[in-house]
Amino acid sequence: MKRKILAVLTVFGTLVPIVGARLSTVPAAGSMFSPKRSTVPTDSSASLLELQQRLDRLFTSSGYRPMGVSAKVVSLKTGRVLYERNADLPLTPASTTKLFTTASLHLMCGPEARLHTEARSNGTLEPDGTLRGDLYLVGCGDALLTVADVEDLADRVRAAGVQKITGQIIGDGSRFDAMTSRSVYSGDNEEVEATGEITALNINRGTVGFLVSASRSGVANVQPIPASDAISVESRVRVIAPRRRPVISPKRGSAGRARQAAPTRRRPSRSVNRRGDAPMAPRYRRHSVARIHAQAIVQPNGKMHYIVTGSISSGSSTTVYAQIKRPALFAAGVLSQRLRSGGVEVGTLIAERRCPQGSTLIAQTGRPLLDFTSVVNKRSDNHLAEHAFKMCGYRSGVNPSTAAASRAAVLKALDSLGVQRSGLLLNDGSGLSRRNVVSASTQVDLLRACSQQVWGEEFRNSLAIAGVDGSIRRRMISTPAMQNVRAKTGTLRNVSSLAGYVSTLDGEPLVFSFISNGAAVSSYKFVEDAAAVALAGFSWNPAAVRMMQPQPLKIDSMKDKVTTEKP
Repeated sequence: MKRKILAVLTVFGTLVPIVGARLSTVPAAGSMFSPKRSTVPTDSSASLLELQQRLDRLFTSSGYRPMGVSAKVVSLKTGRVLYERNADLPLTPASTTKLFTTASLHLMCGPEARLHTEARSNGTLEPDGTLRGDLYLVGCGDALLTVADVEDLADRVRAAGVQKITGQIIGDGSRFDAMTSRSVYSGDNEEVEATGEITALNINRGTVGFLVSASRSGVANVQPIPASDAISVESRVRVIAPRRRPVISPKRGSAGRARQAAPTRRRPSRSVNRRGDAPMAPRYRRHSVARIHAQAIVQPNGKMHYIVTGSISSGSSTTVYAQIKRPALFAAGVLSQRLRSGGVEVGTLIAERRCPQGSTLIAQTGRPLLDFTSVVNKRSDNHLAEHAFKMCGYRSGVNPSTAAASRAAVLKALDSLGVQRSGLLLNDGSGLSRRNVVSASTQVDLLRACSQQVWGEEFRNSLAIAGVDGSIRRRMISTPAMQNVRAKTGTLRNVSSLAGYVSTLDGEPLVFSFISNGAAVSSYKFVEDAAAVALAGFSWNPAAVRMMQPQPLKIDSMKDKVTTEKP
């Protein structure tokens, strides 16, 4: 028995001791079995030394062999550094880069900010409801814009008294520059993950769907979702007969063999002994087949002509998605459709250009900034993060926003927050760039500064919660860190990071950052989780009472071949 235990310890190195008897689980919030806390705070140097030794064992264990590591832990209550290891070493942070992007956006927009999409006009609204002039759909970079949002805006335009529009419906995505590719404006020229076009006016994350259905009579129908006056659709879909698969019923008492029933013969009575009979003819089940593709051709007038090709079996349906070539024009076409369906008289003329200065605001719709940044931070959404990055440039006063303006705006925001940024280099807003470098000290400074802002609690709520949601919903389960740690993860090939907030057993708030660069990403994830659990289980009083028995640490480790962070 002792040999088995020693073997297990050899496999896991020195990771096992930190999840032993000194770490107990924390029950759900509000539970009557919450662990007791010391009534007399005791600044125990022995307790701190023990914590530091545990973290040292983790970051020097045999299974954790990074090319570089930067770690730091600071008390938000006292400002005291509880632990650090190469704290000022700049490393590639991966998706924890999003902390800088979203924090800068919160600072620029302020508390209770909303991201607006506007309907404006350069014309006049007459008493009879006729808008003599053009109607502009102006985007600000809200990449969560949906058809429902455009419908809401159309309803607001009608509620403003507009019954007829004599001019065009025009999409304006000019608040961002024409450089829409992250891989290009970051300087990487490496498409780590396809983020789509980064534009100020977009809908449905830059995609259009085509619902293809085939009747049993052999007719294929193609319907674009959403409908837009900016596109036309040509169907070249063939309808084919469905494949026929035999339906095999398992024979009683046999796991591997099967009995087949002939469709033309009456089912025999159970009393009939069919042993020795020839196998029956198989029954067949209809199986739908769909191989559909959509290709876009931009016409001379700017509209997009989609050709849908492929084959689909009769009596079935499927949906295929395609990238939108001209997002602002497409969005204007969607608004035109929704206005018309709402009873507003509009033509079919749509265009794409900048809204003139001095235009009048007709209506606007928007979402809270927190709804946007929560998706960025909890799900680690790279598409939205790059839009937030470009929004930083626009909010700083640069129109149209560029990548250079966005980088300058983020650095200025960090200076306003008092964040030391020695060695910091940011090339994008999502962290997909491998040329981004940051130290644990800089990330800790950022999180400390955010906690002191009026929007600090809002920003903290945008982070993923261990064992509950976001990118750490399956990590640190059944440990003191569960429902306690709020953090942002980072994952690229050869990169792993974790940075956020945690409360100790004494209720002391801490801020931490762990960045590891090297080949063993799954081991780094294990160490990050174990370190966060050690912080959640820390107490200044070595005699603090633990009412619950310790549970083994459950880690949802990731494969080493992970290349990008997925929600």
